[in-house]
Amino acid sequence: MDKIPELSGCKQSTSRKTHENHNCFFNDFGNYKNNSLELENKTLIEALKNFRLEPDDNIAKKLADKYKEDGNLYFKSCKYKLAIICYQEGLKLDFQNNELRAQMLNNLSASHFFLKNYRSSLGAAEEALKLKPDYEKTILRAINCCIQLKDFDKSLDYCDKYLGQIPGSEKIEMEKRKMMKIKKLNEIEEQRLLNEINKRKLHVVDQKGDIIEDLAIFNTLVPSIIPPVHLLKNRLVWPVIFLYPEYQTSFTIPEFHEDSTFYSQLVEIFSERPSWDIEDKYNADTVNIYCEFASETSTRVLKIESQSCTLSDALTLLRCPIENGSPRFMIFVAGGQDEKEILEDYVKYVFKDSIASKCKVKGHRSKK
Repeated sequence: MDKIPELSGCKQSTSRKTHENHNCFFNDFGNYKNNSLELENKTLIEALKNFRLEPDDNIAKKLADKYKEDGNLYFKSCKYKLAIICYQEGLKLDFQNNELRAQMLNNLSASHFFLKNYRSSLGAAEEALKLKPDYEKTILRAINCCIQLKDFDKSLDYCDKYLGQIPGSEKIEMEKRKMMKIKKLNEIEEQRLLNEINKRKLHVVDQKGDIIEDLAIFNTLVPSIIPPVHLLKNRLVWPVIFLYPEYQTSFTIPEFHEDSTFYSQLVEIFSERPSWDIEDKYNADTVNIYCEFASETSTRVLKIESQSCTLSDALTLLRCPIENGSPRFMIFVAGGQDEKEILEDYVKYVFKDSIASKCKVKGHRSKK
């Protein structure tokens, strides 16, 4: 075979030395300990070897530790939603360290608590306590979650249960005394609220008997977002739902004072055009308000004069129904096509003069 000619300007001996010293041809890490790139490659290879030989549980635990550290950093920066994501991702991993899992659940509970997600916070705290029953800071948070959720009996149960886990705990004893005081005050306030409600003889859907004895019937569908009826200087404040059939949407007024008129609420609602009102048709002066009564034999619809009628008038004089803790009213553009189509099956009828004159209400009843 003919000898391979040397490249112009490059001797064979020089070329060999160049190749030996080139990064692409190295064969001995020791010869390149001063080369940062080679050191980085060596570190990476060693890490990959360790990763490959390490048991799966250790890998999962290290990843969980990393998620916990990241979550803690977000928590300290008050970025609670990001902290929650980190803790949740860490808890999804399959590792057997109950201490670490309990810590992450406790931190998850704390993050939810600061966001006022009390039910989620309580759930995470309860999971942490299954793994670590004497976790004092988690016990205290569970108690405080119950206070926020007004579940005072459960809160006292926690106090009693965990005094057995942590005998003589001054913090738990103090929480129990505080809880008993809060529970007593709450019972007094609940009775005042029941008395005021029963004075008004309201029409509450699914109510049995003339006297309401349990406030649970006024629980809203989402109590953590929409608070139930409550007192303000012996007057009732209600969560009220406005339905907009034309756009199949709704709007909840979380605190509608019973002495406020419907008109004042409409002015506030339509001070800015709703995103769904593309044609800009809805405002306090262009809409009609209706209340619907449904029974086994008939359906009635009342048209309310918004400028003069208060919520109290609608609920006491007209006895508009309250369902799932909230009075509901339908809103239509006056004279609009949807109002005509939806109400075309109703005919007028007359209320007693005392009610009609009070609220200027027109009534409609469905044809049979």
